[in-house]
Amino acid sequence: MINRYDATSSYNSGLICQVSSSESKIQNKQTTIIFNKSLESGSVPKDWRAANVCPTYKKGKRTSPENYRPVTLTSQICKLFEHIVRQDLVQHLELNHFISDTQHGFRKECSCLTTLLVFLDEVAAAVNIGNCIDAIYLDFAKAFDKVPHQRLIQKLRTHGISGAVLRSISSVTENKECRSLELNRNGLK
Repeated sequence: MINRYDATSSYNSGLICQVSSSESKIQNKQTTIIFNKSLESGSVPKDWRAANVCPTYKKGKRTSPENYRPVTLTSQICKLFEHIVRQDLVQHLELNHFISDTQHGFRKECSCLTTLLVFLDEVAAAVNIGNCIDAIYLDFAKAFDKVPHQRLIQKLRTHGISGAVLRSISSVTENKECRSLELNRNGLK
């Protein structure tokens, strides 16, 4: 179980994290200290930025490299840190109405299905009053991999995220050290 709270109403003044076991409810003070130090200093430990990249088969011929997608395996503590920060960021962005109601990706209780249902409802309403509908579908393959991280950091800055919290986020996204894992006939070596 993760218990998070913000010491003040201002997001930029910092996060205070408490991580506890869901069974014993014993606080993991060391993890809390590391998380808070990372948020206060604006940097994360170097080990958190190290990642193994594992090719994962999608479809088609197994001998063709384009039929694999890279999956990045990072440390569990880094994932927990990112999860806590992400939850608070999303809450901040939603409370301040920076995320449009039409944004369905990566949001709680939203999905491709909810996007399609909203679209279908709007199309049905337009057809019912006699309007014509034209639709264009786009598939942004590997879209996240192509978004410049600096642009994302700038976007966070324009939405009120700054200081050590922004530097911590930037520290996680920049200067990642990736190591490729090789495949043999039976899978990973």
